[in-house]
Amino acid sequence: VSTQSTGEEEEDKVERREDVSKGQRREKPKSERDQGEDQVEIKEEESMEDETVDEDVHAEPSFYSSPQIDLPSPDEVDRLRNELLQFGLSREQSSEVDEGEALSRWSQFELLTSPLTQELCEQLRLILEPTRAAKLRGDFKTGKRLNMKRIIPYIASRYQKDKIWLRRTKPSARDYRVMIALDDSRSMNTAKCTQMSVEAVAVLCGALSRLEIGRLGVCGFGSEPFLVVPFTEPFTATAGARILRHFTFADESTDIVSLLAVTRSHFLENSSSCSSGFNRPTSQLMFIVSDGRGLFVKGVEAVKKAVKETWDAGILVVFLIIDNSAKDSILDVRTPVFDPTSGKLLRIQSYMETFPFPYYVVLRDPAELPLTLADALRQWIEIMAA
Repeated sequence: VSTQSTGEEEEDKVERREDVSKGQRREKPKSERDQGEDQVEIKEEESMEDETVDEDVHAEPSFYSSPQIDLPSPDEVDRLRNELLQFGLSREQSSEVDEGEALSRWSQFELLTSPLTQELCEQLRLILEPTRAAKLRGDFKTGKRLNMKRIIPYIASRYQKDKIWLRRTKPSARDYRVMIALDDSRSMNTAKCTQMSVEAVAVLCGALSRLEIGRLGVCGFGSEPFLVVPFTEPFTATAGARILRHFTFADESTDIVSLLAVTRSHFLENSSSCSSGFNRPTSQLMFIVSDGRGLFVKGVEAVKKAVKETWDAGILVVFLIIDNSAKDSILDVRTPVFDPTSGKLLRIQSYMETFPFPYYVVLRDPAELPLTLADALRQWIEIMAA
């Protein structure tokens, strides 16, 4: 009997050892279990984040990288500039330009100004903030899309934490109205500003289009203003070629009063379809590219009144003075001041002292346009915001 009991006890000990070893194999260490649970939670959060990604194509990324652009070499820049200068001289003899040739010439302008376009685009990206809410954000009780991160806490709280919806409240797209006006008068040819002025327009149009500024328009002015690219049309290479076909720089006068009046009407017509950000003080911009001469055709008071009415309409006018002549600079121009009653000459003063536009930039080199314009815009917007 003792032998049998001893054998049974040994069998029981062996069975207990096997059970303990199996239990150890089944159980993981606490640290491993915690690590596994953390990995599961991380995967769940990543999957939730993937489900809440905004599908709006206008959403702006939080960081930017300069795209790879084939920049022209210095020799190629000189060759392109010489060809475009010859193109400008040929236009003085014949104002008619074929559509195919205009498209080819505009492509050359884009290639010539591509480094400046990219630089100005990055500068304006930091200055002109997004105005239209196009990205989902926040925790709301109602909305357009579920926030998957809040579903599990919502169920765990017995349906008390019910702010599980997303709304488009984060500004991530720009909705500005920008009009570029180019002087088409003969004085542009006299001052040899035509080439530089078209380059400046190409830089502005390219940078604003690449930035997806909202709506971009181009117009011209001389004795009468005329519209080249309306707000309702996207700016493409075809629109750029249209600029070269319409501008001849042969008009006899510069009527700035009519230009401002027509521009105000264009902004007013397109204000109905604008978002809430349109009411901001910098949502309407106008760039005037001109040599800055002969602006007082209709009198000083009429010009000052037109500038004030444009300002009251909420339009920020930036005047780009193309000063390409070293011998006859606009900064050296002097004008006489007469007594209104007796007509006696009182003094000779600088022309820029009576310049009617408070915000202007004197541009002597196209390469200076991005930094000069960006710094000026930043200061002006800060002044208006204050």
